[in-house]
This record gives sequence, C-alpha cells and structure tokens, in this order.
Amino acid sequence: MFQPVVSVVIPVYNGEGAIQACVQSVQAQQGVEMEIIVVDDGSTDATWSILQQLAQKDERILPIHQGNGGVSAARNRGLQACRGEYIRFVDADDVLPEGSMLALLEKARQNGSDLVIAGYNEVVGPMRSPRCLRKCESTMPCDEMLKHFNPWSNSFYYGVLWNKLFRRSIIEENQVRFISGLHWGEDFAFVCRYLVKAQRVSYTQALVYDYQRNPKGMTIKQFLSCISHPLANCRIKWQLFQELKKLYVQRGLYAKYRWTLWIYLFRATLTN
Repeated sequence: MFQPVVSVVIPVYNGEGAIQACVQSVQAQQGVEMEIIVVDDGSTDATWSILQQLAQKDERILPIHQGNGGVSAARNRGLQACRGEYIRFVDADDVLPEGSMLALLEKARQNGSDLVIAGYNEVVGPMRSPRCLRKCESTMPCDEMLKHFNPWSNSFYYGVLWNKLFRRSIIEENQVRFISGLHWGEDFAFVCRYLVKAQRVSYTQALVYDYQRNPKGMTIKQFLSCISHPLANCRIKWQLFQELKKLYVQRGLYAKYRWTLWIYLFRATLTN
C-alpha cells in the first residue's frame, strides 16, 4: 500500500477558477512521496467536478466533499484523512513553486525538526516579491524560537500555515485542531497550539510558496471583515491572544514574556 511521506491538505470553496492550477503545482513537486487531500467545503460551482477529474488521473489525490462548514471544518476533515509523516497546508487560490516540498522536507529530516518555517513570494499580478522575516538556515529548541516569535506573532511569516511543514505525530497525539467559528486567525491559533508540543524548529530562506494577493482572496476577505465588524474583530483578537498566552504558560515561559505578550492586542491584525 502506498505510504506518503507528506500529506498535503487543501480546503476549497467555490474555487473552480483556481483549484486546478493549485493542485497541479502540488502534483509537479519532485522527490517527495505525497498524498493530496482536497476538501470541497460545499462548493456550488464546478469545483467538485474538477476534483473528481483530477483524482481519476492521479491516485495520490483524495477528494473529499462535505457540507459547507468553513475553512476550519474543512482543514479538520482533511487532518482526519492524513497518513503522512509530515503535513503541509496549501490554500486553493495559491500555488507552490518548483522545489518547494523538497526544500521543507530535507530541512526537517536533516535537523530532526518538528516545524520548518520558510520564506515565500507575495504575488500581485506579474510582480513577485520575496518575503522572509528570518533570513537564516538555523535550527533551535522551540523555547529559543519563541523568543523570536513573540515580537512578530502577528506577522504572516509566523501566523500563516502555508510556509511551514508540520510533524503529523504531534498533531495527532495532542489532537491539535482548528477552532471552528473564527472568521480569521484560525491558522495562528493552530500554530500556537502546535508549538506547545514542538521541540525543534528550523528556519530556511527557501521561497516555498506563491501567495496570491488579490481582492478576492481569502486573506483580503478576512481583512475587510475585520474593518466592517470591529466588535467581532476585537473578540477574535482577544481569543487569539488567549491562545498565544496559553502557549507561553504551558511552556513555562509566561513569566519571562508577560510584559511584552500583551502588545499583540495593539498590533495590526494582518502584517507582513
């Protein structure tokens, strides 16, 4: 029976215009045994038909259809199906550049890493801008990494999923899951929960993701929602701060960072 090394989880909702390019960019990754789990979260367009056609041509693709429950529910459903040693999350409106998966996997294996964090490209039309907050190739204990995480916890670099590689055993043994009902920040909460149990973290400057910044993208929609619903935004931000605080408490670091952690509440919601 085929045993993947990396499980790729892609949630999608009404993504008929982008999902094929996204999946094909994952299929094109060389040197890594993968399974590609695509969760259709109740799409009303041609998304499910496209996924079925792709799966017929590639046995690595596992399409899953469920009623609309939101991106957290879709990712949680994908996690239930994962069999790989590592897990990678990809958004349906983005693509992976060549060599992306191998760069993360090699870093993880060379250093026994529980988490690998990499750079990415921000794509606006024909323009590609590299983004890499920590320009280094180092590996360190998680407690040391949290020193760097603290002042930049609101950044895309630390807060998103797609520039990272996770170890599945940590996720499963500790039942790390996404919080349903959050309109944004569910990825940051997941990262915080995962870091509670991670031991070794690696950084790489490799640009492993093409993040498509467009007015119809998921992140922009979340940002506009924050502006249009300020009270809900404050409640979510407080909830996310509690996840951040819990991380440092459970790792025994809260006393050391308590006077700076609260600044999270005053930073911009989404920064690069």
